[in-house]
Amino acid sequence: MKCYLAITIDVEPDCTASWHYSNPLTFNGVTEGVRRILQPLFEKHRMRPTYLINNVVLEDAQSVDCFSSLNGSFELGTHLHPEFIAPEKMYDDYAGKKGSANCCFYPPQIETEKIKAITTLFNTRFGYLPTAFRAGRFSAGANTMNSLTALGYKVDTSVTPHICWNDKSREKPVDYTNASEQPYFMKQGTVLENDPSGQLLQVPVSIALKKRNPVKEWISSAAGLRHPYRNTRPLWLRPFYSTAQEMIYIAEAFQEKYNRQDAVVLNMMFHNVEVLPGLSPYTQTNEDCKAYLRELDIFLSYCNANNITGIGLSELYEICRNS
Repeated sequence: MKCYLAITIDVEPDCTASWHYSNPLTFNGVTEGVRRILQPLFEKHRMRPTYLINNVVLEDAQSVDCFSSLNGSFELGTHLHPEFIAPEKMYDDYAGKKGSANCCFYPPQIETEKIKAITTLFNTRFGYLPTAFRAGRFSAGANTMNSLTALGYKVDTSVTPHICWNDKSREKPVDYTNASEQPYFMKQGTVLENDPSGQLLQVPVSIALKKRNPVKEWISSAAGLRHPYRNTRPLWLRPFYSTAQEMIYIAEAFQEKYNRQDAVVLNMMFHNVEVLPGLSPYTQTNEDCKAYLRELDIFLSYCNANNITGIGLSELYEICRNS
């Protein structure tokens, strides 16, 4: 059994604690966060991250130059917040705006054209077509996958197992509760159904279910009633959401659970802006950032010590096809 780690990073402009883009619009999370912090850390640990870049960043010349001149091993792909790109583009000035729309709720033809637009923009900026994609807010549907397949993508990573997204910004739930934890080729016209002959590989974000502490099985509601928790909780392979030890737990749980497979895949996700203070809801101070990066460093050191190989998303396509 071989274990691989994909590190998938949503690349955004600098944000606020409420995920609104900075005003004026700035890109320190790229020029400082990616170039000076993240990529050197990944090189230290011999990891190959996949930077999934949204169109606002692709429209910034300095950010494009940063990625074009970036040292080391990495993959570049696309990350779509659909209200920021034509057709039916909502904003010309991105400063102070927030990505809250969902790809899968647009009319199919409009969504397809938006995915085509960001793909064309990427090709214009870097001179080749991307093959890895993530929908903003994990809002992918069957048409998303059909569109990606038609445009030549190999891999999508929008699925979050054990999670149902059901907030007020969504027309209906985006339900990944029963999704596979390991990569699978998707049946055409579906998101969650496996078809070994499918053309698009789904690499879900690594989320494991962990048993709760028995002493926390009960909580009080606002009405003073007591309700039982479910006996498990989702644990993300994601810095800030999880400690280094919790991320190690996920890695070991997946390797034990899928030990009969030829390949076991871990897929970590986070945003580039999380490694600088005040550019996301999570790390507000320099000390927060130091702690964040320390936990990430511990986990990557564990991967090196345990023969977990860093890999770009698109490289998994052939590995999974042949396994």
